[in-house]
Amino acid sequence: MKRFLQRLFKYLAYMAAAVVILLAIAVGLFRLFLPRLPEYQDEIKEWASAAIGMQVDFSGMDARWGLSGPQLEFYDAELTRGAPLSRVIAAEQVSIGVALTRLLADRTLVVNRVVIRNTSVEVRQLPNGEWWIQGIAAKDLPVMQSDEAGDLGDIEVIAEEVELNLILPSDEQAKRFEISRMNVRSEEQRLTLDGTVALPESLGRQLRVGATQLLGGNGDAGGWDVTVDASDIDLAGIAELDTSRSWPVSSGSGDIDASLAWIGGQVQSATAEFSLEEVSIGTREQFSMAGRLEYHRDVDGWLAVADDFQISSVSGAWPESSLKLETSIDRDGSIVMLDARGDYLNLADSGLFAPLLADEYKDVLDGLAPDGIVRNLVATISDLHTDSPRYAISADLENTGIAVYEDRPGFRGFTGRLRADWSGGRLEIRSQDMVVDLGSYLTEPIPIDLASGTVIWRRSGERITVLSDNIAISNADLDSQNNVQVTLDKGEAPVIDLVSRWSITDIGSAKRFIPGQVMHRKLYDWFQYALVSGSIPSGTTRLYGPLDKFPFDGGEGRFLLEARVRDTTFKFLPDWPAAEIIDMDVVLDNTRLYTERNRSINRGREVVDAQVEIDDLRKPVLTIDSYSTGTLESLYNYAQSSPIAKVFGGQLRRVRVSGDAAFNLDLMVPITDWRNFTFSARIVSNEGSLQVEGFEPPVTGLNGVVTIDRESITSEALGGVFLDRPVQIELYDAPDELSDFQVIARARGSVDAQGLTDGLGLPVAGLVEGETDYSVDLLFPRGGREQPAPFTVRVRSDLVGLAVALPEPFLKPEDEAASIAGDIAFIPGGQRIESRGEAHGGVSWDVAFEREDGVLDLERGTLALGGGALTEAETRGLHIRGNVESVRLDEWLRLSRGDEKRTGTADRIRSIDVNVDSLRLLGQHLEDHRVRVDRSARDWLVQFEGEQVTGSVFVPYDFGSERAVVLDMQRLVLPGDSEREPGADSQQVDPRTLPPITLKAAEFALGNRFLGAVETQFARTGEGLVAETFVASDATFEAVGSARWIAEPGDPTGYRSYLMATLTSTDVKTTMQRLDYAPGIVSDEMRMLFDVSWSGGPRTDVFESLDGDVQVRFGAGQLDEIEPGAGRLFGLMSFVALPRRLSLDFTDVFDKGFGFDLIDGTFRIVDGEAYTCNLSLEGPAANIAIIGRASLTDREYEQAAVIAANFGNTLPVVGAVVAGPQVAAALLIFSQIFKKPLQEMGQVYYAINGPWEDPLIESTDAADFASRAETSGCMLDSE
Repeated sequence: MKRFLQRLFKYLAYMAAAVVILLAIAVGLFRLFLPRLPEYQDEIKEWASAAIGMQVDFSGMDARWGLSGPQLEFYDAELTRGAPLSRVIAAEQVSIGVALTRLLADRTLVVNRVVIRNTSVEVRQLPNGEWWIQGIAAKDLPVMQSDEAGDLGDIEVIAEEVELNLILPSDEQAKRFEISRMNVRSEEQRLTLDGTVALPESLGRQLRVGATQLLGGNGDAGGWDVTVDASDIDLAGIAELDTSRSWPVSSGSGDIDASLAWIGGQVQSATAEFSLEEVSIGTREQFSMAGRLEYHRDVDGWLAVADDFQISSVSGAWPESSLKLETSIDRDGSIVMLDARGDYLNLADSGLFAPLLADEYKDVLDGLAPDGIVRNLVATISDLHTDSPRYAISADLENTGIAVYEDRPGFRGFTGRLRADWSGGRLEIRSQDMVVDLGSYLTEPIPIDLASGTVIWRRSGERITVLSDNIAISNADLDSQNNVQVTLDKGEAPVIDLVSRWSITDIGSAKRFIPGQVMHRKLYDWFQYALVSGSIPSGTTRLYGPLDKFPFDGGEGRFLLEARVRDTTFKFLPDWPAAEIIDMDVVLDNTRLYTERNRSINRGREVVDAQVEIDDLRKPVLTIDSYSTGTLESLYNYAQSSPIAKVFGGQLRRVRVSGDAAFNLDLMVPITDWRNFTFSARIVSNEGSLQVEGFEPPVTGLNGVVTIDRESITSEALGGVFLDRPVQIELYDAPDELSDFQVIARARGSVDAQGLTDGLGLPVAGLVEGETDYSVDLLFPRGGREQPAPFTVRVRSDLVGLAVALPEPFLKPEDEAASIAGDIAFIPGGQRIESRGEAHGGVSWDVAFEREDGVLDLERGTLALGGGALTEAETRGLHIRGNVESVRLDEWLRLSRGDEKRTGTADRIRSIDVNVDSLRLLGQHLEDHRVRVDRSARDWLVQFEGEQVTGSVFVPYDFGSERAVVLDMQRLVLPGDSEREPGADSQQVDPRTLPPITLKAAEFALGNRFLGAVETQFARTGEGLVAETFVASDATFEAVGSARWIAEPGDPTGYRSYLMATLTSTDVKTTMQRLDYAPGIVSDEMRMLFDVSWSGGPRTDVFESLDGDVQVRFGAGQLDEIEPGAGRLFGLMSFVALPRRLSLDFTDVFDKGFGFDLIDGTFRIVDGEAYTCNLSLEGPAANIAIIGRASLTDREYEQAAVIAANFGNTLPVVGAVVAGPQVAAALLIFSQIFKKPLQEMGQVYYAINGPWEDPLIESTDAADFASRAETSGCMLDSE
């Protein structure tokens, strides 16, 4: 830039000389041609172009006489050069003044004034750094040599309204400088310049420049005196003019008024007053700066002084300060002495000027980041040209500090006084809220609330001795008093003698002050982890010896730390419970750290004088040997929170203990590889107790020894009492085939029926008797696996000695073996339990339970019976599959009704699919049926598939939902049960609790009595179930009626059933065959009306409590003789027993068959006894009337019959005919039955007695007939 300005100045001088030559020519012509000069413009242009080597052109010219002499005016003057032509300069007007005095006195044409108006100059810098002016490379510009100028004399060059356009490589548009007026005056002894420049907006407002150069008598140039007055300059814009970016100012503005003397290429003196705002250097914070600077230089050195100096920045505002820097130099110009003084320095502001430094110094300054206030600084350094410079320094320091830099520590907030020189020094410390940063030695700075004391040092020959006088340091965690002496001999290691007394209020906080750099990193990490909390009321440290011999393995010195620790939490390893230390003496002797006197509490266990030691901190291995006594509960709590629990796969939480125990623990921890710790724990139980989750009764009287290490477990003589029976317990490592498990606890003992019911709470009271042996294994999973196995309880027993009185198929005699083996797995997470096993008889199961809201409930599972395949349950609930020989559902129902607590199991059944060889339910015995049960959206769907029953039953989940039980059957044959005991249906169900019932069966039968298609609906009322319509239809008959099953308080059972029905038939013989009765009667017409009731609900043995009326009526037909024992129609129709006897007695009358025209009668039934007083048969040969009793419960007759011949037939007298009142009564009854009188003679009487299957029919008389009529209540009817 400097060379460019020099060349630019020479170029301008050359231009001025060219103009002067033009003027000289013009003056020569003045004398002759002044009046006619404008007429020779072309000749003048050629003459001038040849004279200056450039094309000269102008649009016009004029000549006149001015006050100072002749003047020439050139309009639109232009100088061009090159080919093609390139304009060098153009001006709107150029005025030339000629010195009149010189013209008159010396007759010499001398130009004394040149005015150039309205011109512009373009200056451009190319990216390669080359400068061009007006499109011409600066190196190619013509430069006038001194001998070309001739005698120019005194001259004044004035530039008015000149526009200077500066274009730098980074500029998108030119920077425009407007020079309103610039005067350059050359005189005999002086050259002066004075001008005003309007700056571009990016550079500021205005610049006034003045410069004076004194010229020697021989023409040599002297020094320059320069003044600059810059107003509102923009420092960032000015900095951009320097393309080398050596002045990295990024912002700032203000005023500068400066003057300087420049002699011999150097500034000899300078003064400046400045006021700058919002200054930023590089990317640093903005600041303001003001003051006055003075600089003076002479042969002995230089002096720089700043007065009234102020800086205002984010760190604060300086007071008006004075700074002084003075040097002395030798003949070579090297500095030999430096003296610096300052009454105020804010070190934090030094970083604002860092970008002005060389990179290496800037990095150091940034790294140190000094801050704080320095007052009254006086520093002198002399003999800088020697190897041992001398110095003297004094300063008052206020909250000073530097950052950690490289390996040097840092500090903040130091306050004190420094006085030092080459022979020694003194540092007085008076600091509050100080911070010391030891860099990598500590993980964080050390806060110091108060530091006081004095450090002095002195030099004696090659030795420096540093001493302290009771330096006190304290903060929130630490309080210490320190005395130290350090001796520094050249070429020798420092020798230290330190005595420190200290206390720590919070170990957990103070542990961060442990220097990690001086120990193994993992040992440091261990200290940070282990020291949780606590205090050290008193501690001492003594360190003496050469530091290069530390830790003094050869006895060259000693490092001894002793501390009394109180109320400290010490967590020596992850996963182990922390030790709560009440009192402990700790000793660190060189590299051995140990304690032998201590007292602590570990999860309720008190431990006294445990041996804890790290023998060598350089190879840190922690050993602990402790012994304690206490309770099994405290020991359990300790084990549960330690790696001892991991030996049990984390499942020790399922165990509860109580009682007394002793405990010994040996622990070895290589701290640099702490995960490979080893331990041995020995537990001695004394009359303890143990309970496993899921098994309510505990093991009591537990005695024995258990030894646990990290990989194995053993027990010695371990046993107790379980369920009032001795039990032996063995703990051992799981074998290889159980690789998922680590420890097995095996319990062997016996259990009786009372233990199962009262102890284990099994719902088998009254169902089991005897005692049996068992083996139970508790399998504890191996820890440390991504998916550990579940804690498992494995139960095994052959059940020999235990009788099981459950219904089939689980019935078992006492001496019979019926093995059972099952696993109960507690899935990790605590929310799921799974069980799998098998039992005698081909029973197996695989079920899962889940815990929700604290309640364990069946989630899904499969129960396989009869050796069926055990498949995985795909949906929730219990799925029952397989084959069963015999199921007595009534017995299972009675069993469930016997204990109201056993509820909810049916709710968990999702499906059933079993093949049953023999199924007994609801008084029926079904054989070879497949039964399937499934859940639908709102009902159970029960499907039967077999020879007797085929169809579906829909049973609603909620009987209170008004949804009906729907029986949709293709075939429903109820065979009854030959093994069923009388009164088996005595257990009553309240019909008011039952849902509506809909029955539809394509074929319905009661045993062998087929009723055809049956359809009915029972509605639920407030009293019970009511069927308004009951329909049973077959090919030859139809039964229509209604039924009720209601609550009736007067009935002994509380409930009663009612039936009203009408049975009609068009083929009595076929109907009787379908109803499984011996035909006996052949007729095309039958009508029976039933109006009966019985105690309780629907059942098969209703006859004992049957009450009501039955009416029978048969149209014309014939009585067939049947074999004895054949079926009877309710035992009522004793007619069919008569033909055989009558055919014997009355061959002549009945030899043509026993035909009849009508059979009619009514039965009154009371408690299962059917009485009739009007059962009659009317036939062409005879009429028969029957009275008496037929027992429906005992199945026997107690009846009498009277037979009278018709159409004049006479009957032989086969029995005694006795006249009297009894005969009259018999005749009366007969006449009432047949509605006509009975002849006194011609009737025959029979007595019918005995079982239905083979009644005894004997001749009798009218008296017996009348007696039986009276017994049956017929006489009352006749009255």
